[in-house]
Amino acid sequence: MAIYRNVRLSFWTDNKVIDEFTPEDKYFYLYLLTNPQTNLCGCYETSYKSMSEDTGYNKDTCLRLLKRFDEVHNVIKFNESTKEILILNWYKYNWSSSAKTITGVMSAAKYIKCGKFRNYVLTVAESVKNGNKEPVRYPMQASVSVSDTDSVTETDTVNNKKSITGEDIKEIVTYLNKKCGTHYRCNTANTRKHITARFADGYTVSDFMTVIDKKSAEWQGTKFELYLRPDTLFGSKFESYLNQQIKQKDSTKEFLGGWGL
Repeated sequence: MAIYRNVRLSFWTDNKVIDEFTPEDKYFYLYLLTNPQTNLCGCYETSYKSMSEDTGYNKDTCLRLLKRFDEVHNVIKFNESTKEILILNWYKYNWSSSAKTITGVMSAAKYIKCGKFRNYVLTVAESVKNGNKEPVRYPMQASVSVSDTDSVTETDTVNNKKSITGEDIKEIVTYLNKKCGTHYRCNTANTRKHITARFADGYTVSDFMTVIDKKSAEWQGTKFELYLRPDTLFGSKFESYLNQQIKQKDSTKEFLGGWGL
């Protein structure tokens, strides 16, 4: 096994990374590319325990991020049943067309449990061997579930998870404006991008309203009031805001304090 993995400098200037990845996304994606389970073929089995110990995230967060990279960013494919991760475009930065490399890839691919992942890697290897510059695009646009190691069923994620609508976005932005006295528009590209990203993570309209309630109660009337905006509220810290414990104000203490007591 190699003791290092290649990460191109262009990673930091890639438009997809700049425009769509949160700081959390960048950290976790670099982990997926360089963790000890990675191998030559770019498809490896892992465990939630290993990911949690390596990254410091709990199982739920790891699973949420894996689904985000699969279904939103479309840079990996994840099979929950076999716990295998397939890194798309791995071949571009880690393979050469040499016979030794291709033989090694095909040998490692035989141990991939998910039949669809295994077939993909073998097809790409054969294509690289034949000198094709753009071998194979992963055809699946949905999550994968398996009943055994050779049987694969594609499940359309749109059928399993509520899709965001224009009305959802309008409801969230209207609530934000009413609660915070702001005038954000629901058709702004940046606002829609953040809300859509959080919906893709599995959050609901109710979760957005909870975050708005918590942060407006905490920040209104303070120097942080200017951060009551979609970029901040619905960005990479959304989960932290949602789970934040709000301390109840002691009204009696405030009353007495007003009298200097």
